[in-house]
Formats: sequence, C-alpha cells, structure tokens
Amino acid sequence: MEHYTMAEVAKEILSKEEKMEFEIVFNKTKEILFSNWRLEASNDISDEKLIDIKRGELYKLFTIDGRFFRNEDGSWTINRPEDNN
Repeated sequence: MEHYTMAEVAKEILSKEEKMEFEIVFNKTKEILFSNWRLEASNDISDEKLIDIKRGELYKLFTIDGRFFRNEDGSWTINRPEDNN
C-alpha cells in the first residue's frame, strides 16, 4: 500500500460525503492508516494512546489546513461554505 497522509485520506473520505462528523472521519481514517501508525510508533505506546495522539493530530490538521471547513452544525466538509454576507 502506498503511504498516504492523514490529511489525504480524510480529504478522500470527505470527498464522498457532503459533510461528516469529525469522529466518523477519524474512525474511517484510522481503519485505513492504523497499521502504518502502529509500525511507526514506539513499542511502549499503547494502541489507545496512539489513537488519542492521532485524533489530536487530525483535528489540528483540520483546523489549519485550508482544504477542510467546519459547518455551523459542527460537521466537516471539503466544500467551501457559502458566504452569507
């Protein structure tokens, strides 16, 4: 399997839905990337801790990467929201 970043995987997941809750995007991303995360992580980090770290990393990416937008209802999308001004 090719190496994809969390942002690339999340963008692909969101491209198939108009919007999605963060936790759903994260869980789908985790399904795809967890084995890679585990290989790259230190052996002394538990799966639970690794998942918490990666959840935080993805949320940070969502907030700083201009490809992701948060909707008023708290869901996320890759479609720029309409400017209602």
